[in-house]
Amino acid sequence: MMFKIILVALLLFVVVSLFTAFYYMVKDPAASTRVVKSLFIRVGLSLFIMLLLFVGVQFGWISPHGFGQ
Repeated sequence: MMFKIILVALLLFVVVSLFTAFYYMVKDPAASTRVVKSLFIRVGLSLFIMLLLFVGVQFGWISPHGFGQ
């Protein structure tokens, strides 16, 4: 159960990072790098979530359902 809570929290951080990047894109001057940093964090978190999902399935912490039937 704790593994799923961690995954949901990370997904929420991804969404927050996406909206942060949008805010910086609208409000910051063109020379600012905060949009790129925020999107980089979002992509990194997404890759980390995919890795965690793979590890969770391999160790049996989570099980996919309806797959391969």
